[in-house]
Amino acid sequence: MIDEGMFDASMGDGARHRATIDVMHGHVSVRKFTDEPVGDELLETLLEAGTRASTSSNMQSYTIISISEAELKSKVAKLCADQAQIHEAGAFLAFCADLHRLSLCTERFEVDSSALGLEEALMLAVVDTALVMQNVAVAAESIGLGVCMIGAMRNHPAEICEALGLPKHVVAVAGMCIGWPAEQNEPKPRLPLDAIWHREGYRSDVELQELIDAYDAIMSVYHESQGRHPRDPRWSAVMSRRMDGISARTELGDVLRTQGFRV
Repeated sequence: MIDEGMFDASMGDGARHRATIDVMHGHVSVRKFTDEPVGDELLETLLEAGTRASTSSNMQSYTIISISEAELKSKVAKLCADQAQIHEAGAFLAFCADLHRLSLCTERFEVDSSALGLEEALMLAVVDTALVMQNVAVAAESIGLGVCMIGAMRNHPAEICEALGLPKHVVAVAGMCIGWPAEQNEPKPRLPLDAIWHREGYRSDVELQELIDAYDAIMSVYHESQGRHPRDPRWSAVMSRRMDGISARTELGDVLRTQGFRV
């Protein structure tokens, strides 16, 4: 558990809450790490914090697999676009939506388990997994560690299932690199809150387009300062191209069905 001595008692509860929000506002993806290890004791602290995330009906339908053995880590990294930060990070975690444990419970009490394959069950498990991931990330960043989420864990889902020995009703959602930052960028601008916060119903497309246009101008400046996306630095253009990458993940539906989900 986190040592209370890490906090200044004179800060008071309000200051502690503010410090947490500051950590969240300061989030960046870290892709270059030092060679300083992330020990098991520290990792346990982070994962314990992760498990305090909200979870539907206390089902806790997630599993976290730490990957440190060199051969397995190299294999998984190659399946995740061979990203350098996976190799360099002090810890690499695979976060999985997991309904297998619940299937054991239904077997034990001779309850019909067919609901475990439904879309709702999968959605429930993915939401649970995303919540625990975010808790782990905030906990890591609160003590100076850096993180990088790895969505490429879904590039080759069948091979990932095989490499990690995932049973039925378990599927990898994303990976996470955790380590001590060797370098760190400034936080990336986000969409204006009005584009996210709709009041009493969804905004019109006209309103949304105006907000997107304003954000495009901000992100164009940001991308140009980073030397990124010279083809067209507008956020809307970059995201349109990202959709091509998503459409390439055609294997995922088949793997979900193989893993017992009726999608």
